Amino acid sequence: MTVMAAKWKNQEVRGYNGLVCSNGDIYDVHETWMARVHEKQELGSWLNVAILAQEELYGGQYIVKCGEAAEHGSIGVVVLESLQNHDPVWTFVSDQSNPFDQIIIKGSLVLVLSTSGAVLRFGAPMREARLLLPSTQRVARSMATNR
Repeated sequence: MTVMAAKWKNQEVRGYNGLVCSNGDIYDVHETWMARVHEKQELGSWLNVAILAQEELYGGQYIVKCGEAAEHGSIGVVVLESLQNHDPVWTFVSDQSNPFDQIIIKGSLVLVLSTSGAVLRFGAPMREARLLLPSTQRVARSMATNR
């Protein structure tokens, strides 16, 4: 069992502001692009997560869970978990989003909405994740209402 999987059993994730994969890959996620981080990064401490919503994806292969860091409610957290072993496939932390509290599945895309209007959009298990911040709220609202 990886350290990431062991920590997730206690609902803890790395405090890295971005996407951390179970295989060790790290990604920065922005509105128009997602980029793998190649240089060594300090991943931060572990954050306790309070889950606010969850949805099963793709016929029971995955479950997406979202919520907030218990230590700082303004930090949003999204976890994609394998339903085979309940280990995280990846975790996403955003200190710009506030808690994520709603999940919308729209075709092959998953939209995770925050209380501040931020939206994490991705295709599972991980294709082209995007973080739309409240400054792009019109885009996020349009995506959510056109389901």
